Amino acid sequence: MIKLPYDFSMDKYGIHVRLVNESDAEFIVKLRTDPNLSKYIHSTDSDIQKQIQWIKEYKERENKGLDYYFIYLHDKTPIGVNRIYDIQDTYATTGSWICEKNLPVDFVIYTVIILREILFDVLEKKEDRFDVRKDNKKVIRMHKLFGSTLVNKDDIDCFGVLTKYDFSANKCKMLNYIK
Repeated sequence: MIKLPYDFSMDKYGIHVRLVNESDAEFIVKLRTDPNLSKYIHSTDSDIQKQIQWIKEYKERENKGLDYYFIYLHDKTPIGVNRIYDIQDTYATTGSWICEKNLPVDFVIYTVIILREILFDVLEKKEDRFDVRKDNKKVIRMHKLFGSTLVNKDDIDCFGVLTKYDFSANKCKMLNYIK
């Protein structure tokens, strides 16, 4: 299984992405405790020290190649975060996606594209298996625009799959859409 190096970073579409570290805790807490931004994600404690402890524990999973948490920056300013986790031989799960409010839509979509490029091209996975709150219609629609298939749902979530093939087939369309 391919593992990302501890100093992994990438520059693409005018965005710099790197792995989260403890100094990102305040930004993460700010995003994840904003009531409008965190409406469809698991709640986060507002205690920055608890977030730092969570990041320390995450870094152990990162070192084992089990979980990757990314922060996105534009002009050295943090704009969003998301994760790849439940990493298996042929698939992984993406999620914990949240971006600054009032961020231009192109940057929002670039963060999703970059995450999937890391998943499919760098980590060489064949599928992204994700879940989205049923009420989060905008994100469900975006996943469909990338070619994903919703495969199941329960009272709270929709569960989807995006293959590397479908992502590749629709990535150019999404890039053209935002240009």
